[in-house]
Amino acid sequence: MISKETTVSAPYHGLKVLDLSQGIAGPYCAMILQQNGAEVIKVEPPTGDWSRGIGHAPEGMSALAISYNLGKQSICIDGRSEQGLALMRTLALQADIVIESFRPGVMAKLGLSYAALSKEKPGLVYVSVSAFGPDGPYAERPGSDSTLQAMSGMMVVNRDSHGTPRKVGILLIDVATGIYAAQATGTALYRRATQGTGTHVEISLLECAAAVQGGAIVDETLGGGRVAQPLSVPAGTFATQDGHVNVTSLHDRMFVGLCKALGKDEWIADARFASAAERFSHAAEINGALEAIFPGQPTAYWLDALSKHGVVCGKVAGYADFLADPQVMQQAIFQQSDQGGLGHVPMPRIPGVAHGATARSSPSPRKGEHTCRVLAELGLDETEIQALLASGVVLSRDPAAA
Repeated sequence: MISKETTVSAPYHGLKVLDLSQGIAGPYCAMILQQNGAEVIKVEPPTGDWSRGIGHAPEGMSALAISYNLGKQSICIDGRSEQGLALMRTLALQADIVIESFRPGVMAKLGLSYAALSKEKPGLVYVSVSAFGPDGPYAERPGSDSTLQAMSGMMVVNRDSHGTPRKVGILLIDVATGIYAAQATGTALYRRATQGTGTHVEISLLECAAAVQGGAIVDETLGGGRVAQPLSVPAGTFATQDGHVNVTSLHDRMFVGLCKALGKDEWIADARFASAAERFSHAAEINGALEAIFPGQPTAYWLDALSKHGVVCGKVAGYADFLADPQVMQQAIFQQSDQGGLGHVPMPRIPGVAHGATARSSPSPRKGEHTCRVLAELGLDETEIQALLASGVVLSRDPAAA
């Protein structure tokens, strides 16, 4: 993490990104680049990025539209017209990085593929985000975070006590794909800087779903397909007098600390609990004892007692408590982002990015908010811009064009 006192130039300052993607993964990749200093132009169709219509969305500003598009400029282009495609091509050829999330083959039909654009701009870094990858029996299928949670084993790993598979409640695979895409973009930029060549980066939700679950998949393989067991015993969530606490005993020394914190010193010399393997064999007894002990004191008591003895633990908290947590506040994890008429929203900073970058970024854009500005920067005069607006090739929410 860059310290609060350090003043550095943003590493991607001067880079231009054309974000043709929609949803979460591609836009989040572009936002990570923006938070590191890149200029990002987001191209949206006349209907807007589909994420604008998910959940509560005043003025098309859903939580997804805000959370994954901070600091971008939005231009609205009808890509069904020749003029619209020509504008998109011009923007692409002026960019260092192009990000798209269409199904394989769509960009080639539009004349905006990596193969087509790199002929004129060999140093282009081109990022394609798809559900299942560029080829194979599923390549043409639509896919989403939920689809990949279902087929990758994640819902089975997250099954309830009755064995019913459950979806993880956040868009984990989408977000992870955006992070992997940004990482791969960074390596492509390094290749361009050292070797002078562009790259076609291809990232799929499928491969990212596998990557984030690598440890669990290996664990099941080593166990010959047996039902996955906890990584250690005890490791779980227990009710306290006023809430819940999550406790994990990672190794023998930590188990000794747990025994001391719980007042169960007799367990330390008990041969049945002397090793991880033995504790697995007696998991029901250990967990049953913890379920009886923890309700005797409030959560704060247990956090203090367990921490003093070096036991990994944490209060089970909601988002409001998380935002107000003193460690979270000390580390400035969240920064208030002014979203215009929607007020301020807490935005988590991109890990590793200098403190304050999120707060200094412009708000996430309304659909077509910067259309006129982007066109003017392309060199179009007012007459040409108004003609494009009148023909419906572009749409604008610019106050000057309203």
